[in-house]
Amino acid sequence: MSASQATERVSRARILVVEDNADLLKILNELLSQEYDVATARRGEDAITIAKTFKPNVVLLDLHLPGIDGIETGQWIKRDLAPDHVAILALTALAGEGEAEAILRCGCCDAYMAKPASLADIRAKVSELLRLGSRAA
Repeated sequence: MSASQATERVSRARILVVEDNADLLKILNELLSQEYDVATARRGEDAITIAKTFKPNVVLLDLHLPGIDGIETGQWIKRDLAPDHVAILALTALAGEGEAEAILRCGCCDAYMAKPASLADIRAKVSELLRLGSRAA
């Protein structure tokens, strides 16, 4: 690894993807790992454990998870990892009228995208959150 590659590696933003669908988790990991350091979890409990040491700049969070749900997971991450240093994007199939507003009001998320969302839109939203929502990025 060259010095410039090492510098790039150190300065890359960290993304935690929390998704219980194994196929979607793999796709998101492959998509985002091209530009960012990525960690993944399929359960809320695992996401909390990983977030403590990985210290993500952005969390891509499914809200329907086995065990601790995404809202509780997001609230824990926001509370214990300092809300100014992590932006959370809820990526969920909940797309009913008023759902986005209710999810954003609960305090666990900074942004919301309904599934299915295009990979280009997800990548653009993560980039936007890194620029605007995460002061540590």
